[in-house]
Amino acid sequence: MSAGETVAGRAGHAVPSARGLPWRALIRFALRDLRRGVGGFAIVLASLALGVAAMAGIGALDAAVVAGQARDARALLGGDLELATTGRPLPDAVRADLAARSTAISAVVDLRGMVRLPADEVRARGAAPGAPVNDRALVQVLAVDAAYPLVGRMETEPPIAGSPAAALGADGLLAEGTLLARLRLAPGDVVQLGGADFTIRGRLIAQPDQGGFGFALGPRVVIAQAGLARAGLDAPGTISRHMTRALLAPGVSPTATVAALEAAWPAESWRARTLDRANPGLAGFVDRLATHLELVALAALAIGGIGVAGAARAHLEARARTVAVLKALALGPAAVFLVYMMQMAVVAALGILIGVVVGATVPWIAAGFADGLLPTPILPDLYLLPLARAALIGAGVAIAFTAPALGRASGVRPADLLRAAVVPLAARTGRRGILTGLAAGTLVVALVVGGAADPILAGVAILSIAVALLVFRAASIGIAAVARRVRVPGRPALRLGVAGLRRPGAPTAEIAAALGAGLMVLTALALVQDNLTRLIDRSLPARAPQYFFLDIQPDQVPVFDRLAAEAVGPENLARMPTLRGRIRALNGQVIDEADVVERERWAIRGEVGMSWSAEMPEGTRLTEGSWWPADYAGLPLVSIDDELARGMGAKIGDRLDVLVLGRTITVEIANLRRIEWLDLSLNFVMVLSPGALAGAPATHIATVSGDPAAAEGLMVEVTDRFPNVSAVSVGDAVRQAGALIEGVAGAVRITAIAVLAAGALVLAAAVLAAQSKRRFDAVMMKVVGASRRTIAAGLAIEFLIVAVVVGLIGAAGGTLAAWAITRWLLEIDFAFSVLPVAASALAGIGLALAVGLAAVAGALRVPPARILRERAGL
Repeated sequence: MSAGETVAGRAGHAVPSARGLPWRALIRFALRDLRRGVGGFAIVLASLALGVAAMAGIGALDAAVVAGQARDARALLGGDLELATTGRPLPDAVRADLAARSTAISAVVDLRGMVRLPADEVRARGAAPGAPVNDRALVQVLAVDAAYPLVGRMETEPPIAGSPAAALGADGLLAEGTLLARLRLAPGDVVQLGGADFTIRGRLIAQPDQGGFGFALGPRVVIAQAGLARAGLDAPGTISRHMTRALLAPGVSPTATVAALEAAWPAESWRARTLDRANPGLAGFVDRLATHLELVALAALAIGGIGVAGAARAHLEARARTVAVLKALALGPAAVFLVYMMQMAVVAALGILIGVVVGATVPWIAAGFADGLLPTPILPDLYLLPLARAALIGAGVAIAFTAPALGRASGVRPADLLRAAVVPLAARTGRRGILTGLAAGTLVVALVVGGAADPILAGVAILSIAVALLVFRAASIGIAAVARRVRVPGRPALRLGVAGLRRPGAPTAEIAAALGAGLMVLTALALVQDNLTRLIDRSLPARAPQYFFLDIQPDQVPVFDRLAAEAVGPENLARMPTLRGRIRALNGQVIDEADVVERERWAIRGEVGMSWSAEMPEGTRLTEGSWWPADYAGLPLVSIDDELARGMGAKIGDRLDVLVLGRTITVEIANLRRIEWLDLSLNFVMVLSPGALAGAPATHIATVSGDPAAAEGLMVEVTDRFPNVSAVSVGDAVRQAGALIEGVAGAVRITAIAVLAAGALVLAAAVLAAQSKRRFDAVMMKVVGASRRTIAAGLAIEFLIVAVVVGLIGAAGGTLAAWAITRWLLEIDFAFSVLPVAASALAGIGLALAVGLAAVAGALRVPPARILRERAGL
């Protein structure tokens, strides 16, 4: 049955007009025609399904983590609100006011300590006293009161009935299994913590508020506050966090309660957390990671869009005769555009549906293998909003990439369509295709940017993807232009390969865009991971200290300095006093009301570390201003981190009001410093002139470097002599940071694989779209005497030329992207490495060659007689 009969006769009408064609006839024809060619859209389905699945899965997982935090917000926080202070308890008057506004309160203390085996146990294990053996470990201590926990319950083995503080008493301790395994301990054993002995009452399995303590350098132990007093760990100036939690009556707003307390006690300083910020660090990290992964998934979806565009063009070229008949029967461009847009919509909807279904399962999969990796549970459920968003983004990408091809086909004359099998369509896209594509692209941009945790980053990433696709499109045009001007003497296979680049209908553009974009993303991710690995594994150990010593009391400083100088030499010792304060005002304006950029607001939400020094500390890099004289005795001066100063809008000569231990001091900014936080030297947000904090109770922090064995011996001697001092192994901290980075890198690698897979699918789609032409070309070359080997070599050379040129451009673009990510997002120095770039480029070139050789094999296997008969029947 002809196209005209299908559209007009079956609908009971005469020849249809461009404006009066019934919708039912259009839909019926579109679906009937689609059934004859749906097999050619398999790769389109896979491309869309892959990209949508990645976006839907990332969005659903992010929603599952957020839902887990929201469900357990009270338990995660330990109450309805929390007031945290550093180095000192909440003042009694504030605590009494909070208690009057609450139904119950609980105070806990979080700090570091050293757990050691008793000397007789060390001797029993065959080691000399004081020898550097595995007889001690840095731990994170939680001291609880009788009311703890206000929400939830602590899981232990054996179980504890009632209050943990009552069960532990003044000499009991709970320890995580990692500590028990590391020191080969069991319940009933005795250990030393601080200056007291404790009996292990059981193994700590989980605590309800375990997500509220941040990054821990050691296993968790729990003692009662009576035991903390016995251990003597919380001396004045110790780096400890005192957290007072409260339960409120139903209907009482935690935010309003915090605001009332701040108004009632303006001279006091604390960091408040409420249910909507039960774990802001984790929430922010998950949101940022989800945004980064989603942008990589968007790149995969954009590459898939290239495959959709190629498939749409191939489909229309295969339907050229039908489209010509429809237009000859007075079917207008709008109706033709609508018919084939409906066909593409059906195919895209199927691919999107598959992607959404796969993405919806990600929370269940993640909950199965990631249980325990996060302090809050992953709550599997059907999260419709991120799934719908991913579906709309997929639909927008499909329409944006399809509309131009449909616009060109709908605007071509019937006679040109009948020649499309020989001469590619060369019509302009037309207003309809351009407007439809722009509308769909605008929708994609709005959805991605509007739903991103960092809209600026999302916008830059979208712009980068668009620029990259344009660059690779231009590269394909350039390759074809050069091939038209090059004349290759001799070597039939080489001539054949170069000629394939300039022939009409060559899939060079699709191959260049898919391969180039995939390689660029892969190269960028490989270089970023290489720089992070280099930073953790190579850069830090080369210049990092062996140990940090924390909470050294002023009366312990002379002995500590002597021991350190004897063990590692004075040149390998750095020590500074430290305490914490809160920035309250800039030039008289309350800092909370100032225009502070979001990335620096961490410094004004709570207390920051500070020190004081007459001499400029070693390694200090001033960016503005000068250091004060060693004998300076005027108005207190401060040296501040230059990035924080810029974020607050502060400059040299401005004045800051800083709240320290309940007393407000005014300091003038004397200079700005560039702080390299990752070099693990002694760095503080603020360093004051010596007289500013005279008489303040402060502890000292020190680093030692040099010979590792000598440093370990010093660690043993210091922690034996001063039980309150904690020693942090830099190696352990670096390994923990490396494990965290490796976990993030693993998630990024999975998404990068999706990008590479999308590129492979589009390559395959481009090859299949041109397969009929390749078969005919191969047959004609056989007829004129070309051998299989010559034909295969020629087609392989064609793919190799494209792959090498585009691979170089993709490697350069990926390197540029990696440089931008490391310098502007991660804020670390960028180091170029040949290996990840070469590996990515070789992987892409190998992929292109594999697909090209597969196309060659498919073209050469078809009998010439069959191809000639097919062409004769056209």
